[in-house]
Formats: sequence, structure tokens, C-alpha cells
Amino acid sequence: MSGSANRSVWIVLAAVVAALGLGGVYLGLSLVPPREIAIERGTVAGWWIIWTVIGLSTLMAMSIAGFLVAAGLGKVPETRG
Repeated sequence: MSGSANRSVWIVLAAVVAALGLGGVYLGLSLVPPREIAIERGTVAGWWIIWTVIGLSTLMAMSIAGFLVAAGLGKVPETRG
């Protein structure tokens, strides 16, 4: 595989990982009730835990996507071809 094609694979993979991370936020917005409802029901602690997990997983996905972009651009020594 040539260097240019290999770079494309890294960048496409980074886009897929970023989309999965943002998809988690979209699912959270679609499936988790608003904070006001959680406060009314007395489940605000669970609401905070759920959004903390969603935020951390999105942060991890964006970090991995950033690494994949850096690898595609040849900034990571172990991934240079």
C-alpha cells in the first residue's frame, strides 16, 4: 500500500471513531430525560453518572481520533511506513 493510500485509511478511521463518539452524545440526548425531569423524579444522581460516562467516552473517542489523524500525517514514529 502506498503512503498516500495508507494516510487515507488513517484519516477515514479517525472520522469513523469521531462519528461514533458524537453518536453517543446524540443517543444520550435522545434517550436520557432532561435534568429537570430527573430532579422531579429524584434520580439526578443517576442522570449525572450517565452524562459523566457519555462525556468521558466522547472524550476518549476524540482523543483516539486525534491520535489516528496524527498517525495518518506521519507524526507518530511507530506508524511511519
